[in-house]
Amino acid sequence: MSPNVSGTPAMRAAIIEEMNTAPVVGVLPRPVPGPDEVLVEVLAAGLNPHDLVVAAGIRVKPPLPYVTGIEGVGRRPDGTRVYFSPGQLPSGSIAEYAAVPVGNVTPIPEALSDADAIGVGAAGITAWLSLTWKGDLRPAESVLVMGATGSVGQVAVQAAKLLGAGRVVAAGRNREILDTLLTRGADEIVVLDDGYEQRLMAAAGGGFDLVVDGLFGAPMHAALVATRSGGRLVNFGMRAGRTVELSGLAHKGRDLLSYNGELASPEMKQEAYLRLTSHVLDGGLVTETSTVPLDDIADAWKRQAASPNTKLVIIP
Repeated sequence: MSPNVSGTPAMRAAIIEEMNTAPVVGVLPRPVPGPDEVLVEVLAAGLNPHDLVVAAGIRVKPPLPYVTGIEGVGRRPDGTRVYFSPGQLPSGSIAEYAAVPVGNVTPIPEALSDADAIGVGAAGITAWLSLTWKGDLRPAESVLVMGATGSVGQVAVQAAKLLGAGRVVAAGRNREILDTLLTRGADEIVVLDDGYEQRLMAAAGGGFDLVVDGLFGAPMHAALVATRSGGRLVNFGMRAGRTVELSGLAHKGRDLLSYNGELASPEMKQEAYLRLTSHVLDGGLVTETSTVPLDDIADAWKRQAASPNTKLVIIP
């Protein structure tokens, strides 16, 4: 890219200029990496629900303006192709270049497509660590995935079977996606429409050993009721609401846990990511992705807000 008027090389990026607004495509100076960072030329970047949460100021108040995006695939100056997570805001991944902490860079094989590398990135790591690190999934246990039609949920269904679950039930709103999951590890599906609470109980048999939940709200409570005494429920998302009325009887004897990726170590995330990519390469795990050019970032933002049932991959 040509230098800007100040002589500093410039880049295009998805920029949040004001809170509670969609990003706009603008031009910024190319970032200069610090002593513990590396400059990555971005080939693809993932759009995540987290990006919308940050832009809404729900958990943090980010500096303005900032570049959005928490993950990407790119090339280091030496040509090595890597999956990466950028550093602190205002730096983000949805741009032509990113300055990335060296500890947040993972080399990936050329056989892995950019889209698949993103598909098992933030979403895949969340699914894997919800099942393992937080959920302590054991061989032959029964697993319920709530919100199974989202990007995290689709990976979680497949990962549960890869990790040795004896029975996996996928629950979500999109019947078409649920039917697809029956060919990817789900033994049974539950559509979350009228009367789903009773269908969850019927699918539970004697109760699920482990639930991974991306919904919160009333659906999570129904899943907790369907969990056996001594079982575990791990929540990783709040698509159905940020509050829940919880019955003490439903909670009694069941462990209610939450996943926060910020608390997982970089080594833990990297190990999970490498396991996931190996399963993609050997055909054991399939990702659903949709590529979008950077110029269409505002439309992609709307799609993400409406739960697109596919991982949105932005191409800068």
